[in-house]
Amino acid sequence: MKKGLLLITTLCGLWHNAIAQHAGLEQYYYMGTYREFTIVPVAYYQSSKNWYAEGRYNYEALNTLSLYAGKSFERKALFSYVANPIAGVVLGRMNGGSIGINLDLDYRNFYFNTQSQYTFSVQQRSNNFIYSWSDFTYKLSEKFAVGLSLQQTKLYQLNGAFEKGFLIKATYKNWNFPLYIFRPESSERYFVLGLNYEWQKNSAKNSINPYN
Repeated sequence: MKKGLLLITTLCGLWHNAIAQHAGLEQYYYMGTYREFTIVPVAYYQSSKNWYAEGRYNYEALNTLSLYAGKSFERKALFSYVANPIAGVVLGRMNGGSIGINLDLDYRNFYFNTQSQYTFSVQQRSNNFIYSWSDFTYKLSEKFAVGLSLQQTKLYQLNGAFEKGFLIKATYKNWNFPLYIFRPESSERYFVLGLNYEWQKNSAKNSINPYN
């Protein structure tokens, strides 16, 4: 956890010492009867030249830090998108590398985002996995959105299968608070609570994400 906090502190310093186009801090809490309470911090940074960096802790594996870099491609219009192809290293309990893409799509009150990646271990090939988390949401108002979620990851999923979920998201200024419930029909349901902050140059009007 100390590594995760150090990562967040470093990213905060970058905001004040460089010209950032877009940056954010995300904190996710995994909770459930059959799951150990897990804290998952994420920090990301996009420069004015659209270079992109991201750091995560407890994301690919427990007690593991991951660092990514890539380039951001975006279009702002009635139908908008932001695509971030990324590649990086995984260090800690699991050691290896990862490649993937973060993709956001926005049309009117509808918003879709997905994060997909392939992560491999240099220690044990059986630890390699494909990860995917996708959300489809509808904006009910300026402060509230609801949607569906689909997730697959070897770390948090049972038997590596896709799991369906629901989400609600509240927004206040630059803060947003998503709450997910996965496997809602099962006694093995679990919850993911997010506490997220986003900073956008020239105000949030330039962001394609209508929920931040």
